[in-house]
Amino acid sequence: MKSEMKPIITAALCLAVLAGCSSGENLPDANAGKCSPDFTATIGGVQTRAFDSSWEAGDEIGISGGSYTNVCYLTKDGDGRFTVKTPGDEIYFQDESEVTFTAYYPWNSLAEGVTAISADTWAQAHQKSFDFLWAQASGKKASPQVAFTFAHRMTKVVLSVKPGNGVGYDEVKAALLSLEEFRHKGTFNITDGSTSVDDATTAMWEFAGNENAHYNAPAIFNDTEGMVTFPLIFFPQEFDEPLPFFAKLAGGQTLKAEIDFTAANREKDGADAKNEWVAGRQYNLTVTLHKTEITLDNCSIMPWEEVNGGNIDAEQ
Repeated sequence: MKSEMKPIITAALCLAVLAGCSSGENLPDANAGKCSPDFTATIGGVQTRAFDSSWEAGDEIGISGGSYTNVCYLTKDGDGRFTVKTPGDEIYFQDESEVTFTAYYPWNSLAEGVTAISADTWAQAHQKSFDFLWAQASGKKASPQVAFTFAHRMTKVVLSVKPGNGVGYDEVKAALLSLEEFRHKGTFNITDGSTSVDDATTAMWEFAGNENAHYNAPAIFNDTEGMVTFPLIFFPQEFDEPLPFFAKLAGGQTLKAEIDFTAANREKDGADAKNEWVAGRQYNLTVTLHKTEITLDNCSIMPWEEVNGGNIDAEQ
């Protein structure tokens, strides 16, 4: 009996998905005749989010389109299907024409007419608040499925720090690490997904070992390989000079290196490569701390992904 029923059920489900909005059957009286889009969200075709490997239950996005602006939708179960957060705020198709919707993550409550969200990337302990995503998709009454494919609008820099000559793993774990000469404040535009940065540049910002816990980046301790990995999220931007990187060891010595991203960008941009952080790119770099110097190896562009491999220490 079960084997006979399964094709019938499957067929019914397929018809429900393929069909457009009806004339109002099975809808509450107040919404009779209305048709609401069926919103789903993925990143690069995979149901995943920038900050970690999957949507979390309760994650919120802001959707705009037609006469609607910045309506908050959430994924109740973290499965990539989004429904309106506040009943009564639902988005509906107003007629038979196609509507282009835009969406962004994470949702912010914005005053009327405001389209930009400000952020300070010094606060790496709270990466979720500025891990901006943006997408655009269309739908209509006859085909109400609106599938957003989100793109990363920030840049991720993953620094894997390990001990070298004369330095132990415990010293790496306790090191004060800092990065300078980048612009840490900026804005994200929810309308088109663009970003911009303020003019002020960073001087001696510690992302590991900072007395202000809000500034410390997530740290993944890989005790097996003796390595600490720091995923950092920044606003895209260009640089006139290589970025100074400092490491202060427990013994008191301060080491310095300079990081240039031109060679890594050459993988994608060829002769047009610049020393810059490009939106949507993840730069992986191995940093080795020696007693008297720092060596940098294998700066490369990788698909934006969750960083795994050990115990995570971070305040989110």
